[in-house]
Formats: sequence, C-alpha cells, structure tokens
Amino acid sequence: MKRLEDVTAVFLDADDTLWENNMFFLQCIEWLSRTGRSMGFTDKAVLTVLDSWEKRHIRLMGYGYASFEESLLATVRQLSLTSRYVVPHHAGLRLRALKWTRFLRNHPMVLMPGVRETLPRIAARYRTIIVTKGNHDDQMSKVHRSGLLPAVEGVEVVHRKNVQEYVDVLAKYGLAPEEVVMVGNSPASDVNPPKRAGMRTVFVPHPKTWHFEVEHIQPGGPETVRIAHFAALAGVLGLDA
Repeated sequence: MKRLEDVTAVFLDADDTLWENNMFFLQCIEWLSRTGRSMGFTDKAVLTVLDSWEKRHIRLMGYGYASFEESLLATVRQLSLTSRYVVPHHAGLRLRALKWTRFLRNHPMVLMPGVRETLPRIAARYRTIIVTKGNHDDQMSKVHRSGLLPAVEGVEVVHRKNVQEYVDVLAKYGLAPEEVVMVGNSPASDVNPPKRAGMRTVFVPHPKTWHFEVEHIQPGGPETVRIAHFAALAGVLGLDA
C-alpha cells in the first residue's frame, strides 16, 4: 500500500465518497426514462434533454436540489410537448417529478463502507475537513443527517470545486497545499483541481459517479493515489503501520 508522508490535514469530499448520493438521482432518472419511453423517446434522448437543462440551470442556480428540480420539471414539460403521442396527464407527471425531488432531499443517509470506522481514526491524527460543493443548506443537511459532523474539524461548502476555491479553503485553515491530501471520487472536482492547487490527492472511484464529474486524471503534478474503498485510506495515511 502506497503511503503518503508529511501529511497534516485531510480534505474529504462528501457525496459518493462519505455517503451514497448519485444512486438516488439515478433512481429518479430511471423513472424519467420509463416515462420518456411511454412517450416514444429513447433513454438516450431523455438523458440528452435532461443534461441540456441541467447545464443551463447549473449555470444559473449552481449545484443543488433546486437546480435539479427545475431541470427535471423542464425535461418533463419538454417531453410532453414534443412527444408524438397525446400526453393527457402532464399535471400528474409534474406531481410525480416533485415527489421525486422531495425524496432526494430527504432520503436516508447511506454511509460508504468503512467510513464510520475509518473517519474517526483519521480525525484523531489529522486535521480533517469536509470540502463539498453545492447549495449550503442542502449539503449541511446531509452532513448533519450523516452523524459525521462531530468527527471533523470543519465543513466547507463551496459553489464549485475549482483551484481558487481550494486555495481559499487552504488559506482559511492556515494550511500549505503540500501538507494536505484531498480525497474523493470525482476526477473533475476532487482530483484535478486540487492537483493544480498543489495538493496530493487520493482517488476513490465510485461505480455510479455522476457522468458530469468523469474525466481523465491529469498526468504529472502532485501525486494521486488510487484506492478501492474508503477504509484503505487508513493505510495510505499510515494508520495501519
């Protein structure tokens, strides 16, 4: 197991790193796909429409449940208006979509395997900070419901995970990038931006990572260690030595 030396602080992604997140959205999208099929659309066509609305609403509203709700409702409306079939129950579809977004806001928290046991061990030795992106109230609701808040030093909810946001979090906690490791499942948010900010990274792949977050990990720069599951982070940080 590769071990990272001279680490004093650990930044942790939240969604799909500490707890399951995207799988619940995928359940909603499966309902949307079934609805689209009943209107004569392929799954690919439905996802193309949803992606288009999501990109638009993320630009306008940022990441979060409100943005996704607007995208979901816009997709249902567009499919209803452009279907070659008569769709007499648009109001009912809208209510179903709203029911799904209520579920997304309140679903049970499912921690990733090993998090409950491993996180306290990490926090006992290293300054441990959750760095997550999205709407502040959305993300803090999940943090509180997860029961993990007492185990960490702080939680930072940023609008986007770009280089400047990481630099700002480092500055807030008085940390140098070379002493911090960022841990997460998203190459686009948790690996490449912190690498460009001078931080080492640990990539924990998730089979259901949101496709907007998938990209190639940039070569060179500070080291990236890939692990199969969260519990393996203990070995990377030398806690199993």
